[in-house]
Amino acid sequence: MPELTPTEREAIIRRRGCRSDKDGRKHHISNLEIHHKDRDPNSNDPQNLRVLTKEEHRELHRRAKR
Repeated sequence: MPELTPTEREAIIRRRGCRSDKDGRKHHISNLEIHHKDRDPNSNDPQNLRVLTKEEHRELHRRAKR
């Protein structure tokens, strides 16, 4: 499956109520990103996707590099 398009990303975020899966709070859509749990951007099974704020997403990847 190909990488998500911007339209698909937006649809996923809106379906999840513009809420971060980590903090559960509602955020502006421009501050949210999609994270692939298995780190494969082509693996778009809904169970493999998390909606995170940009800061949460950066922190997750920063920690993974340690």
